Amino acid sequence: MGLKDFRIAFDNQWSTYYPGQTVTGNIFVVLDSTKKIRGISVKVKGEANTQWSTGGQRMDENGEYRDESQTVTAHEEYFETKYYLVGSASGGEIEIQSGEHKFPFTCTLPHNLPSSFESDYGYVRYTVKSTLDRPWKFDQDVKSPFTVISPLDLNQEPRATEPVQGEMSKTFCCLCCGTPPLTVNFSLPVRGYVPGQSMPIKINVENLSGVVVSRVKLILAKVVTFRATRPHLDSKTEEIVVREVSKGPIEGGGRVDYEQHLDIPPLPPSNLANCGIIDLEYNLKVEACVEGWYHRNLSENTLIFVGTVPLAVYHAPSAPPAADTDYPTKPPEAGFVIPSANNAMPPLPESQLYPNLPPPSFEESIQGARNLRERGESEYVYGLDNRFAPKYPVYNFAPAQ
Repeated sequence: MGLKDFRIAFDNQWSTYYPGQTVTGNIFVVLDSTKKIRGISVKVKGEANTQWSTGGQRMDENGEYRDESQTVTAHEEYFETKYYLVGSASGGEIEIQSGEHKFPFTCTLPHNLPSSFESDYGYVRYTVKSTLDRPWKFDQDVKSPFTVISPLDLNQEPRATEPVQGEMSKTFCCLCCGTPPLTVNFSLPVRGYVPGQSMPIKINVENLSGVVVSRVKLILAKVVTFRATRPHLDSKTEEIVVREVSKGPIEGGGRVDYEQHLDIPPLPPSNLANCGIIDLEYNLKVEACVEGWYHRNLSENTLIFVGTVPLAVYHAPSAPPAADTDYPTKPPEAGFVIPSANNAMPPLPESQLYPNLPPPSFEESIQGARNLRERGESEYVYGLDNRFAPKYPVYNFAPAQ
């Protein structure tokens, strides 16, 4: 049999890090007999890739359709560190005895890395790959991903504290005459939120028309722009609904005032700073859906920021009292809930700036996991069939009283 097990284990059980932190772990090799190898290497890298197909078919002068589709791509490499844990590429053969062997590895991450991100048309991905270099045979590899989070402190983003006020108004044609207007007002206290928070959206609808508003939809959307550089410059924008709530109907002549909440799930922070081929932003779309195929809906988008550190002016960082901590003894109306000690997470880089900020949990992205196999990668790689979703910080806010 030979190689029974080949795996990577991170010392950080959540395999989640911030730029500048050190990634450490162990490579485990389990053999059922003595084997000769040149060495065992480890490679830690960070990169971004985009890829999609463009074009389609066109008819030539003979009336036949020809495929003109083309694959466009882009690539950015942020860092790559490779070294041998035992042996070397140029040295002679060494023997590894049967049984389990553990080889520690370490890599300090550069600063200014973009956050991990996975999508159908591109990704920002960080991996550890170990290679069992075998003479006269194909190498055996194992690969495991980890998450990098580039902090976005909403307190450092001036636009995050802006209140949002919006108004939409429309009249409808009815028997060649215009109806009185349908007016929808909406507001939010701020533009900036973190996963785990709820966006409190106030809605006012004054429907003076005779047209029924079937529902008012509130949609949080992730808008991603991908760029390609080869074989030519191109771009592609994808809009993905993250959360949606709605309320209705509102009859003609009716008026309603209400507040609805949109919960922020685990999401990558806005902007994907330091990535030049993928841009990311979030929009809140307010849409009044009206009945009648000949009537158009009212809709408006407004920019929303998703960060990793919450706004102090909106929800003061605080927590219920806990043993051996210096947290405030009286939490505010909508404070944090501290995770138990045995669930402690890696410290935020801002922990010194905000000593009363309780740690978040780290939860997988809601957008689904992706396969780790890359173009041209060997089939002899352990771990490629594992699907990976990055983990992002999520704050556990106590409900408002």
